[in-house]
Amino acid sequence: MAMTPETLEDLVLAPGDAWPLQQACAGLDEKARAKLSSAAQKLHRQLETSKANKGASDRLKALLASRGKEGWRFYSSSQNNKAILALFALGPLSAVKKRDAHVWSGQDVAQRIISDRRPPWMDEWLVHDLEQAITWVELPMILAWVKEGVCRKPDVEGYSRMFAAYLMRPQERGGTAPAPPISRQLLDEPSLLEDVWRLFEVETIAFNTNGWLTSGASPDYETWPQALVKLSEQGVLDRARLLRAALDGLRLDIKENQLAGFHRFYALMAPTGPEILQHQPLYIDLLCHPVGHVVKFAIDMLAKVEKLGALQTDAVLREVQGVFASAGKGNAMAALKLIERLAARDEQARPQCLVAAVEALRHVNADVQAKALSFLQANADRLDETRRASIAELEDFVAASNKPGLLALAGQAAGEPAARAAPASASGVPLQPAVEAYVPIREDIAGQAILSEETVLAPIMSVDVLIDRVLHAVEVVDGPDEIELIIDAIGRLAGSPQSPGFERRVAPLAHRIKSRGGGSNGLGAVSVGVGPALVDLVLSWAEGRLYRTEHPHSQYYTQDDAFTPMIAHLRTVAGRAARRESRQLLSAPTHRGGWIDVGVWMDRLHALAHVPGLEQAMDFRLSLLRLAPDGRAQALERAAALPAALRRFVVFALGGEAPPAKEDRKDYAVLITAARCRAPLADWTEAFAPLGLDDEWPDSLSPARYDWRSEQKVVKHDAMQWKLPQFHVRVSRAVAPAPEAKGGLIGRLAQSIQGRIATQWSELPTAASARRIEAKHFAGDLNTIWVTQWLAHLWPQNPTGAQMKGVSKLSERIDENSSNWTPGFGFLDSLFQKNRPWGEIGHLLLCMGLIGKDADVKGLAVDALIEGIEGRVFDPAIFADVMARLGEGKWGKLNRLGEALLQVVPVSALHAQAVFEALNAWLPRLDLKERSAVHVLEVLRETQALTGRPLSVSALSALREMQGAGKAAKLAKDLCRPHVAA
Repeated sequence: MAMTPETLEDLVLAPGDAWPLQQACAGLDEKARAKLSSAAQKLHRQLETSKANKGASDRLKALLASRGKEGWRFYSSSQNNKAILALFALGPLSAVKKRDAHVWSGQDVAQRIISDRRPPWMDEWLVHDLEQAITWVELPMILAWVKEGVCRKPDVEGYSRMFAAYLMRPQERGGTAPAPPISRQLLDEPSLLEDVWRLFEVETIAFNTNGWLTSGASPDYETWPQALVKLSEQGVLDRARLLRAALDGLRLDIKENQLAGFHRFYALMAPTGPEILQHQPLYIDLLCHPVGHVVKFAIDMLAKVEKLGALQTDAVLREVQGVFASAGKGNAMAALKLIERLAARDEQARPQCLVAAVEALRHVNADVQAKALSFLQANADRLDETRRASIAELEDFVAASNKPGLLALAGQAAGEPAARAAPASASGVPLQPAVEAYVPIREDIAGQAILSEETVLAPIMSVDVLIDRVLHAVEVVDGPDEIELIIDAIGRLAGSPQSPGFERRVAPLAHRIKSRGGGSNGLGAVSVGVGPALVDLVLSWAEGRLYRTEHPHSQYYTQDDAFTPMIAHLRTVAGRAARRESRQLLSAPTHRGGWIDVGVWMDRLHALAHVPGLEQAMDFRLSLLRLAPDGRAQALERAAALPAALRRFVVFALGGEAPPAKEDRKDYAVLITAARCRAPLADWTEAFAPLGLDDEWPDSLSPARYDWRSEQKVVKHDAMQWKLPQFHVRVSRAVAPAPEAKGGLIGRLAQSIQGRIATQWSELPTAASARRIEAKHFAGDLNTIWVTQWLAHLWPQNPTGAQMKGVSKLSERIDENSSNWTPGFGFLDSLFQKNRPWGEIGHLLLCMGLIGKDADVKGLAVDALIEGIEGRVFDPAIFADVMARLGEGKWGKLNRLGEALLQVVPVSALHAQAVFEALNAWLPRLDLKERSAVHVLEVLRETQALTGRPLSVSALSALREMQGAGKAAKLAKDLCRPHVAA
């Protein structure tokens, strides 16, 4: 009986497995399949979207209706999966190439369906599928199809990745039995031997060095390197070709652990002396490799060549100088050792060795410079006039602690006295003229000048410009200032007469947004929270009808509560935009960073004074938190002309005499926000006592208090054990609320009768900023750069809540590399505000950036520290305390911190002094027995060399307790020598 669309639907929707579908399609020719193709695609589309077409059967409608609002949860259901199988049985290439055509179960049925059909598009589809991030196809399927003549063996990287992963599986599917050793699998299927060579040309996991692969595996389990060595010893694979392939693989632009696997495999092959000599040119070429461990491998192999007495001296000394251009210390030291051995063995090569050693003086590490100087000093009599001059020219490259040695060498080599060397202390550290004392800004922000001409924002003045700016923001948002300008322009221009081409111009914009187009940092990149509210605002303005997207909290996605007041504000602006009503926004920033010039703010208030209920709008509350401290006294004088209802809040916010009274209780949200504008860090509990408020929220009446600690958590899994950094935060009121009335429910009822009012955090932008510090969800709106930057713009007078959210996020990825999925550098935006002291949490955010592995975050943290010292918002004492407390958790990465600080110290004498003071204060509380503490001592040595400052008594006492002969102990002894300030 011929198959019909109705029969197809019955087969797909029926309970049970998919074999009946396979049997029904097995005998169809391509003409019959083509007739059913459209029906298969429509059925799949309805099941995939959980939305029935108008002409859908009652059975299908009932099924889809039963799925409710979360139809996406059924993506892998039996019906959906069989609909996908129907596409492979009946559909065209375009249908099976779509991302949602993924077989979730019944792969054996899928294999049979494709074998039955032998589709003409099989080769093209297989290549496409193997190049996707996820594929449902497995290697045995492909091998079976190749043997049956259904397709050719694919020659793409995806096949090589699958080949590598499948053969190295520890167990068979379902964990029923151990997988055979790789060598046996290759011998049992000789056609796979030709695929081995692609493992050295493509990035796979064949040479990964992860220990979990062998943990708990069967005794005869083989890794790929072990299997290849075994097959080489058996003569199955060519040994010379394997060695050369491993070396050639090191030239690939692939992940570092893959490269490590290549040279470890090469070492496992144990090359003989003749083989090592044969490969010497390849080792030399690798000296310029950008990956450090590959360079180390090359140096190690050349050291073996040197021991064999056959080193190509000219080529090695020419190329080894490239090692000193990289930041890595270990490779540079190893290269210098090789140079020293060459000079000792070959007198004729000594001049070239000296040339290479001079180049090492350019290296960023002070120890490398010191070792190079030591070698050059031992050969000072061999340095000619030209070389002496070149050494003198490198004074600016070497660390301060090495400058005396360099200057002395330059004079000594020429037979001159070392008169140029700077005066030094008894420890040999040069003394520098005393610099001005570093005094950080510690006053309340209300006493600082914030605004400047270079930070003024130019508003968007026309609809045409607004359209262009929104189109750009859909693709990429340049920053929160740009978002604020767009919001302000929509508010002001919504009621402007629309040009004849307005609908035509905004139509592509609206379509782009609705189709979820745009970049990963674009306007539509945020799927929850403030992102959809902002998109709704743009669409409401573009199309003249109100959009309102609701995203309830779930276990998967959530919005940050700090934006709740802003979302309410955006909803109000969207409503006016849909009605084509224009209004100047009070909360629109006039300067970068979210700041508002209080003089401009007063102009806006006077212009909008006629608007009923202006003082109750969220726009007014948000504007209060953005008022810069500049010019408040003058603005207070202008408040007298405002209507009484508005005037009392303005006067109170700007510091005038307008204390809260009991009759102001219904306006508590405005008054508390005004109080936080007036004195952001003050405790207002007593002043608001007449209002009878029950207030439990941090940063409402009482400022927020952030209690934090770091620790390490030991994690065990089978035989493996490792430590994970843990960071804990508790947010509370700095001043505890008054005790609750006795009597439980009766007591609370009595309070209600007495007329007390419970405050709501959602009405208080300051309280909202302190909520949800520790992330407990997989994803949210704080995974987008411009949103994380915008967080600190909501309350620029006090960004502590935003900064602590950044601390929590960065702590989760302290040992992770940079990521486009969870970028963290946006949180550091708040550290670049001039004249705003960082406080404890700001310094904690800085430290998280300095000790983390994320290169993007660390680079920005270094820049923030440089500017923070220049602006004196960095406080050495607070930094010392924060680092000491982080050290209690035993996961402060001091090597990373040392590398970062060494970039800051040479900037100026002021920077060196600020870092010195921070380390001097931290040293007594630093665990100097910690292996990585040596990196802190290295920085301290450089700061001393630049400042000539003596250490404190407590710091010296800590250093004197160090014992041993290691580098840290030697540095400690050197730092403890008498040091007389200049």
